[in-house]
Amino acid sequence: MTTLTPAATELTALLKQRRRPALGAFLPAGFPNWTAGIETLRAFTRHGADFLEVGVPHRTPALDGPDICAAHAQALSQGARMAHVFSTIRLAASSTGVPVVAMSYWASVLDFDGPARFAQDLAQAGAAGAMIPDLPVSAAGEWIDAARAAGIHTPQFAPRDADDDHLAAIAEAASGWIYAPAASAPTGYQGELDLPALSDFTARLRTHSQLPVVGGIGISTPQLAGQVAPFLDGVVIGSPLIRPLLQEHAPAGLDGAVEQVRAFAHALHTPASSHPLTA
Repeated sequence: MTTLTPAATELTALLKQRRRPALGAFLPAGFPNWTAGIETLRAFTRHGADFLEVGVPHRTPALDGPDICAAHAQALSQGARMAHVFSTIRLAASSTGVPVVAMSYWASVLDFDGPARFAQDLAQAGAAGAMIPDLPVSAAGEWIDAARAAGIHTPQFAPRDADDDHLAAIAEAASGWIYAPAASAPTGYQGELDLPALSDFTARLRTHSQLPVVGGIGISTPQLAGQVAPFLDGVVIGSPLIRPLLQEHAPAGLDGAVEQVRAFAHALHTPASSHPLTA
């Protein structure tokens, strides 16, 4: 990798030098609309988010549940395109001072102008990196090379059913963090979590890499965030924030989303010893 950009360096420091998990807040670019989306991201950081994930709106977000799918559709219906993604990242990064990571499906990268241009434009916008969860690590070589040349991170999604050889390949390709889904389900899952199994999985990941482990998918309540805190370096929430923005008109929707950020941040600030590992 070439020298990391300042944003990528800041993300590394954020995740590696904390005594509690960092809180990440996800929002698709252009949702609820372009200007409101920028203010929403700013509000998230004012009320507890340590870093931001900006989604690239996609027509068929296969890994996402109904809330995030609806947010993608609303952004696209209002004209959101890749240019809005870069503008959102640029404005969010410059006005909040926290690291911003893009979240994209692979088809969006190919439709834009390929991985090299995508990585370069992300770096110029101030992004710390990008995660592409539907890109298998076996096919990610071109993207990894492009991102490393641009100096940005390539967080990798680690499927819960991955064997040790697969996890080793994921660890080799990853930088920034490795993403451990708390549930093998689409985003927005609100059922029970097998916390001992998640703990075991994150321990397996740490035998393959010293990178931070960030969790999401299924960490649907502040209580669950507190319970997973002892074995994660970061927690990303999306659906709990998007749901009130879909259900309520402004400013009530924003108030509801901000209250969720506050509650999750408070749970992660609570000492880990107060969160016993339960089935």
